[in-house]
This record gives sequence, C-alpha cells and structure tokens, in this order.
Amino acid sequence: MTVVAHTANGTLRGDRSGDVLAFRGVPYAAAPVGRYRWRPPQPAPSWTGVRAATEFGAIAPQDITAERLAKRGLTMSEDCLTLNIWTPAVDDSRRPVLVFLHGGGQAQGHGSAPLLDGARLARRGDIVVVTLNFRLGVLGSLYAPERHGPDSTNLALRDQQHALRWVREQIGAFGGDPGAITVAGQSSGAVAVAALLAGGCELFDRAILQSGGLERVRSTAAAASVAAQVPNIGDAGVEQILAVQRGIDTGFVPPQGPFHPCVDGDVIVEHPLVTARIRAMPGIPILAGTTRDEWRIFDAAIDDGVFTEQYVRDRAAALAGDGRDIDAVLTTYRAEHDTPRDIASAMVTDYHFTAPTEQFVRAHAERGNPVFRYELQWPSPRTGFGACHDSCLPLVFGNLDAAPALAGADAAARRMSDEVQDRWLEFIHGADPWERYDAYGGATMLLGPHRRIVHGHRSEQLAIWEGRYPAYG
Repeated sequence: MTVVAHTANGTLRGDRSGDVLAFRGVPYAAAPVGRYRWRPPQPAPSWTGVRAATEFGAIAPQDITAERLAKRGLTMSEDCLTLNIWTPAVDDSRRPVLVFLHGGGQAQGHGSAPLLDGARLARRGDIVVVTLNFRLGVLGSLYAPERHGPDSTNLALRDQQHALRWVREQIGAFGGDPGAITVAGQSSGAVAVAALLAGGCELFDRAILQSGGLERVRSTAAAASVAAQVPNIGDAGVEQILAVQRGIDTGFVPPQGPFHPCVDGDVIVEHPLVTARIRAMPGIPILAGTTRDEWRIFDAAIDDGVFTEQYVRDRAAALAGDGRDIDAVLTTYRAEHDTPRDIASAMVTDYHFTAPTEQFVRAHAERGNPVFRYELQWPSPRTGFGACHDSCLPLVFGNLDAAPALAGADAAARRMSDEVQDRWLEFIHGADPWERYDAYGGATMLLGPHRRIVHGHRSEQLAIWEGRYPAYG
C-alpha cells in the first residue's frame, strides 16, 4: 500500500510496512556538487507531480566496498543530503519527533543503516523518527577557509542544522509536531549535538547524547594541520578524495579524530566543554550517558601480549598528561579492574567518553536545566566486549537482529531493549524518565541486568580527568 505526504517542495510517495509509513531518500538540501561542493547547504529544489520516496538516498562518500554497498542495496555519491522518515500516520496528530545523527567519526556511517531503522521505535512510541545523511570526511570537515571561503568550514554541522530547519518547517506534513523535536546523536553524532548546543542552535527542543567523545572537537590549529595534509583537490573524484583521507596521519592515543568538528570561529566559536562551563546554552532538557565499557570493542583487535605493565603506564601517561601522578591513576583503576587490558580500556573509556559527557551536562544542570544521566551496563554476548561502544544502538532502535553481537538478540535482550526504548520515549514525550541529575555526584541511572539509580557514580575515576580537556577558543 502506498501513501503520500504534501511538503513545501512537492508531493512524496512513501510506502507502508505493517502499521508504519516510511518515506526514504527525501532531499532536504540541494546536491552539494560542482560549485556547491565547498558551500553551505542550499535549499532543496521543488518538483512537480509525485516523487517516489521508497528507496534510500545515496550515502556520503566513505570507505566501503562495492560489494557491501550492493549487498545493502545502496549507492554512494556526493549527492547525499537526504533524510528518512518513519511515522505511524500522515495526519494531524502532531506526534513528538526524534531526529537521529549517526556516528562513525564523521567519516563513516549513514542514516539508512539497518541498526537505525526507525519503524519499531516509531510504532512503540507513537512518534516520528528521522535519520539523515550528511557530508563526511574531507568533504564535511576540511578547515581551509583560505581556499574555499569562511563559510566552507564544518560543512557536516551546517548540513545537520539545515536538516533540522527542514524538519522544523516540514515535519507537520508527516504527522509530526514541529514544536516537539528531540535531536539525538551517538558517538560522533553526539559530538555534533554538543557542538550544536554550544553554538546556540534552537532548532530542537530536547537533546540526547549517547556515547559522545566530547573532548574530540578539534582546535583550529589541529584542524589546520589536517588540512595541510590535503592537497587542493579541486574537481577530484570521490575515489581520489578517499585516497587522500586514508593518508592523513593522526596518531592513536589519546584518540584522535581528523574529521570531527573544529573551532572555526563561525559555527563553533569555542570548544563545547568551554562553552558549557562559562556561558549558558539553550536551556533545554538533556538526556546523556555512555556505556560502561566503551573502548573495549576497539582494544579487542589488539593481542593480549601488547598489554604489558609498561604499555598500560604509557597509555596512562598519554591520557593524563604531564604533572599527573601515574601511580595514583593506576591505583584508582586497579581497584576496579583486574587485568592490564581492562585497566587500559577503562582509562580511555573515562577520558574520552564518560568524564567529558559528565562535565558537559553537569554545567548544564548547575544552571537549573533538566539533565538525566545514564550508564548502559548491558553486556555484549561477545567475550571481552562488555557493555561496549555501539551497544546502545540496537537497544534504542529495537533492531537487535541487525547486530546480535552488540547486545544479543534473545528474550532477555528484547526485555532490555523495551526498557531502554520506554525510558527514551518518556523523555521524547516530555516526561522525566528517572531522577534528575542536579550537580556533581548527582543521580545516574544504571541500565543493565540490575537497573537502579545511584549517586556519585564512579566519581573517584572521573575526578582524575578534571581540567584535562582543552581550554582553547
């Protein structure tokens, strides 16, 4: 069965799957090609007649094999500024809206990933779910204003803002409420949400940050050093651009992201962790947290023999910086973890994810804004992964079969997914999903086999990283 929606750009034809309607590959901006390659997103063109919205749009250029693209029925192109919408009905019900920004280091990923299929969440919560594609890698993050103009920076963020504006203006045509928009992001998507908040973006009414490495916003100098490794690619094709990206040297510890947002003096005036601390952001409710063992999935590729005592000390020194008592840092982590591998992973988890997230939302809460903190403790069935990075995705969207190695797919995992979905949906609908986090040592919801609220959760470990993050503007 087909269904249509009437937007300001023209009429769209979606399709029905069970009791949810889907509109895929909807353009929210003009194709960023040719003279628009290094330009902010432009308005989407209008069309006459009925446009089919039954297939996903092209994903942004990224390292993915042709075989994988074909297997998933996808294409890849610079003409990628599209979004996907799942809604229970095209009517006047004005349902809350969730706009989700995918992760992938702002170099990988897309809104058409099976993990992010919004049908289950839309059905369970009676909400409208939106996912989107935006420019990635060099094309989305190159800091070269002297080459391409002052408005050529942070193009991925500019795309996301443009998409949010489109949703605010057009989502009513899909049964959504333009005055009840929650933006959510996972991993680099959460970094983007933090950057949008710090930049004063007022195109959404609530925000969810899942597993964001918020310290990863780059300084102007760091972004310029990456740009210096990128030749003037002019009209180069996608394959040539991807080859250039592969050659960029960034290091590993502390984790580096050559394509994350940067302080450009325009979209981002100062680091979001600085902004949160010294000035008010939009006073909207925030739900934010991390998984207990974020970094284990990345360390899983390293042989056990690498994790010697010296290796762990070197990692602690790289993370903690000069002037820190490394023995004291290691003593704190040895009290909670047994093996060198676990200690090394836990330090990166806290440095990169848990501590900056806590500091960002703490500042927001101390200004009297509603904040809800969580830690996901649901373990992956894969030995050694624990509650790893990305494990929140199948639980939130309910698509457990899309990646059973992350969170499982049995009856217990389904019950955990139902719990997580219900909590997220309470927040999206405007309710308090659990006790508010008010200040340092405040309430944190532990979501796992034993769900409970705790206070001062892991405060000794998180205190190690106070003051460790950039103070640049």
